[in-house]
Amino acid sequence: MVLYVIKMRDKISVEFEEKLLHRLRRGDLVASREWFEKYAPALFKFVSCKISSHEDAEEIVQETFINCLKHLPVFSGKSSIKTWMIAIARHEIADYYRKKYAKKALQTLPLMEELSHEHFDDASVVAKKVVAVLNKMRKDYQELLLLKYVDGKKVRAIAGELRRSLKSVEADLFRARKDFKEIYVTM
Repeated sequence: MVLYVIKMRDKISVEFEEKLLHRLRRGDLVASREWFEKYAPALFKFVSCKISSHEDAEEIVQETFINCLKHLPVFSGKSSIKTWMIAIARHEIADYYRKKYAKKALQTLPLMEELSHEHFDDASVVAKKVVAVLNKMRKDYQELLLLKYVDGKKVRAIAGELRRSLKSVEADLFRARKDFKEIYVTM
């Protein structure tokens, strides 16, 4: 009986999302309001766990909705709307930290000996270079470096958050650092 109720609830949820997506793609303003009211609280809760500033969290939620609208035509519906929006919010959060803490990321990344001897009179030059390097990297490497060096998370916590094994995260962090160094030196 419980399984039947769960299946029915899931079926109703899928039907609701399909209808909502259809209405959103048609430009239905009422659907936009319903969409925002349904998903904004959960999205804000997720973002607030990652961003300490209330105002910045609100702005990231708004940016997430805007990016969702931009990408709505290509959303295939293979995941739930909430899952899709959380994925977009993760990218928005990464962009937030990339912009805000690029200088901090450079100072904490374990770079080659040559990099530590470089002298920059203007910290903004360093920050711009770090942002440029991160933007040239694979997205998954960017995210790992930001989680590790900007968020200050331990490898075990990153593995849990990304639902990956500890060893795979360690290996990818090694590759990401190497990739960062190689791109940095060539710039």
